[in-house]
Amino acid sequence: MRRMPLPAAALAAALLTACGPTTDDAAPSKATASPSAATTSALPLPASPPPSPMSTTPAPETSGPSATAAKPAGKPAPPARPTVVAMYASTAGGRIDLVRDGAAKEFTVHVHNGNTRAYSEIAVDFQMEIMESTGEGPAPAQNGFVLERRNPATGRWTRVELRVANDVQPHWLTPAGTPLARDAARVERFRLRAVARGPIGSTPLMIKLVDTAAPQDATFETAFPARTSLMVSAGR
Repeated sequence: MRRMPLPAAALAAALLTACGPTTDDAAPSKATASPSAATTSALPLPASPPPSPMSTTPAPETSGPSATAAKPAGKPAPPARPTVVAMYASTAGGRIDLVRDGAAKEFTVHVHNGNTRAYSEIAVDFQMEIMESTGEGPAPAQNGFVLERRNPATGRWTRVELRVANDVQPHWLTPAGTPLARDAARVERFRLRAVARGPIGSTPLMIKLVDTAAPQDATFETAFPARTSLMVSAGR
């Protein structure tokens, strides 16, 4: 059977029905996101901060016995070493060389007390052994020597006893001395002169530090806590 062509109006209506509505004319879908949501989803998310490194320093303790315990105190200073009184004599050349009826020669006596005790009476004592006489007649007093001490306050020289004997005089027979405190020091000046008449030769001048306040039964070391000497010679 032979088809008959459709009228032009019918053909146009059929074409419109087949094509349907365009995307521009379609209603917006309910699932379409709102502009603010689209904008938010379009922004990049901020990066998470990197983890901070773990500290290796231990936290200070705030409680417990060790936190409140005081630091141990330093060692106390050791006590001072005990010292005792000392004495020495000195002169130019180390000895006293004299000429009979000549000039005197000076020497000094140094006394330094220790830290163990003080002395209420301390004295310097001088002694010589008897020298053999080479002249006529009896030997002069004090072996023909004159010993003097210089007064530091006035500068004057005054005569001092020089004992000549071959024995030891007891300390309680020595004239009273003067006080000497702990760690105190004194320096005294003396001079020795040889008179015109007297022995020729050499002998030691023995110098003793005497504790004149020591009891009579004191030991020799207690009564005479320090000793020294200088060699003396007399010629013509």
